[in-house]
Amino acid sequence: MAGITLDRVSKRYGDGYEAVKQLDLDIGDGEFVIFVGPSGCGKTTALRMIAGLEEISDGEIRIDGARVNETAPKDRDIAMVFQNYALYPHMTVAENMGFALKLAKTPKSEIQQKVREAAEVLDLVEHLDRKPGQLSGGQRQRVAMGRAIVREPKAFLMDEPLSNLDAKLRVEMRTAIARLQQNLGTTTIYVTHDQIEAVTLGDRVAVLRDGVLQQFASPRELYERPAKLFVAGFIGSPAMNFARGELTSGGVQTAIGVVPLPDRLRTAVEAGGGRREVVLGARPEAFALQRDTAEKPGYRFTATAEVVESLGSEVQIHFAFGESALSTHTPVSTRGLAVAKLPGDAVIEVGQPVELWLDGEKLHVFDADSGESLTVNA
Repeated sequence: MAGITLDRVSKRYGDGYEAVKQLDLDIGDGEFVIFVGPSGCGKTTALRMIAGLEEISDGEIRIDGARVNETAPKDRDIAMVFQNYALYPHMTVAENMGFALKLAKTPKSEIQQKVREAAEVLDLVEHLDRKPGQLSGGQRQRVAMGRAIVREPKAFLMDEPLSNLDAKLRVEMRTAIARLQQNLGTTTIYVTHDQIEAVTLGDRVAVLRDGVLQQFASPRELYERPAKLFVAGFIGSPAMNFARGELTSGGVQTAIGVVPLPDRLRTAVEAGGGRREVVLGARPEAFALQRDTAEKPGYRFTATAEVVESLGSEVQIHFAFGESALSTHTPVSTRGLAVAKLPGDAVIEVGQPVELWLDGEKLHVFDADSGESLTVNA
C-alpha cells in the first residue's frame, strides 16, 4: 500500500488545450478516493497520469514518497481496472486472473493460491474454469478486479468500472467494491461521472470541473458544506435549489420574497464583503409543509405544485417560483422549478397551491459572480 501525492500537476496537449490545471491532492495510505465531475472535466486524464499512461506537462506525482514522473507504468506497482473488462476470451477465469503473475514468472503453485484466495473474496470460485463469454457482466467485472487483486499492488486505479452494467448490477457491484476495499485496505482511486457512486463509495471525493479541482472533502462535507456553487449543484439528488437574490437588511430578496438569514449566516456573508448580488441555495429537504412546522422559525410562502412525484416514503413536488430561479447547476434561468421533499403521506395535487416552510438554518449563500460559498464556514 502507499500514499499518492499530486503536486501542481498539469496536462497540456499539443494544440494548447489544458485538460488538468495545477491539481494538488494528497491521498493517504489505504484511502479510497473518488474523482468525479462531468464529461471532459479531466478526471480520467488525471488517473492516466498517475498510471503513467499520460505524460505530465508540469508538476510532480509521488507514489509511496517516490517521484514517478519518468517511471514506466509497469514499474509503478499499480493495477488498473477499466470500464471494458479487457479479458482474454480464450482463457479461463483462473488464467485471466493469474496472467500478470505468469508474465512475472511467479511459481505456478503461488499463482494458484493467490487466484484461489481472490476468487473466494469475489465469489468466483465456481467460475474459475469458465471462459469470460460464459459469464454475466457483473461476473466479468469481478474477474477484472480479481486480476488486479492477485498482483497485490500499492494502489488500485479504477476508471468507471461499472458504467457498462445495468442499474441493479451497478448497485450490487458498488457494495462489493466498497467491502473489498475495506477488507484489503489498498489505496484506491476511482473515476466516475456518477455522483451517487461518488458519495456512497469514497472516503473523500475530488470534484473537478474544466480541469480544476473544485473541492476535496468527505461526501458528507461536500453535501452539507459545499465550497462552490458548482459543487452544491453537482452533489446531491435531486440537486440543490438555487435562486438569484439581493442582500437586504431583512435577508435575501428573491423571487419568492425576502428570505431571512439566521444571524450566523448573515455574519458570514457580511464577513465576506457584504456582497449585494448573491445566489441562495436550499436542498430539497430544507422545505416542509407549514402545517408541520407551526412552532418553528423559518420562511413561509405559498407555491403552486407543477409536478408531483410520489416515491412511497416521500413525495417530491416541483414548484415554480418566478424569475431568476432554478434548481440546476448554474443560476441562469428566466423561470425555474424548485424541488421540495415532503413526507410520503402528504396529499398534493398538481396545479394546487402548497403552503411551504423553508428552514433558514439549512440555507447556503454563494457569491453571484465567483460562485464561491459565503457561508461554508458559518
